Amino acid sequence: MKLSFEFFPPRSTAQQQRFWRTLGTLETLSPEFVSITWGALGTDQSASLELLSEVQKTGVPIAAHLTCCGQTEAAMSQTLSGLRAKGIEHIVALRGDAAEGQAVADNHMKHAVDLVRLIGRESENNQCVTEISVAAYPEIHPDAASAKDDLYYLQQKLDAGATRALTQFFFNADSYLRWRDKVTAVGIKQDIVPGILPIHDIQKVVSFSEKCGANVPQALIESFNSYSDKESLYQLAIQQSYELCQTLHQEGVDEFHFYTLNQSDLAWQVGCLLKGKEKFVDLILDSAA
Repeated sequence: MKLSFEFFPPRSTAQQQRFWRTLGTLETLSPEFVSITWGALGTDQSASLELLSEVQKTGVPIAAHLTCCGQTEAAMSQTLSGLRAKGIEHIVALRGDAAEGQAVADNHMKHAVDLVRLIGRESENNQCVTEISVAAYPEIHPDAASAKDDLYYLQQKLDAGATRALTQFFFNADSYLRWRDKVTAVGIKQDIVPGILPIHDIQKVVSFSEKCGANVPQALIESFNSYSDKESLYQLAIQQSYELCQTLHQEGVDEFHFYTLNQSDLAWQVGCLLKGKEKFVDLILDSAA
């Protein structure tokens, strides 16, 4: 079973301490890579670069998120050169959003496929091998005109040289599996890795799911709202994520990408179960009882 984990740059001393505890915990699961997010128009660039450099020292494989919307090719090329100089050659290529209130000029990059193509040219010119992951949306990107259009844009990114797609999180296995059938039907052969979001807070999940087009089933909301004590909610969150992964695994999925929100507990518990380390999970749960 292959696992990867996404983090964002911490913005305070307390967040930094939690990040390193989280990374240290999840490192025990031997992740394929960990990825560090990037802000609109590179707003988190310095924080992301600094964190990437520090994580790289641990020996954990890393991937740098890059967002291109509103960037010129020259500026993005310079960023790629800086990453190569640090030995970072796995890029999560994303469109991102323009900074609030700023229009995207004609000479600026507008789509993730533009970034994938640029990375391909840069890699070829520098005779280096760059791994490229891109985003995919089983429940359709909020800006897509239709499911057909959304699939077309995914295929464009993969045809341009992306090596895998990481999906937006979802909570309904059937939604992903039906969508995967459509992906396969159009001839896409690259790995499509499901994105998994362990539920730390159901209300927060509902709130940001509405913004990114992910559906939270009403039955799932009601299930979480039926408990008030932390231990029951914690157990339910582990069960929900694990059962989702197990259902997908039974359908041939053997790689998962976890959105950690810089918290290790649930992702680690589910990862342990997927890796067959139930005894570790039992020990933690017993000590918490």
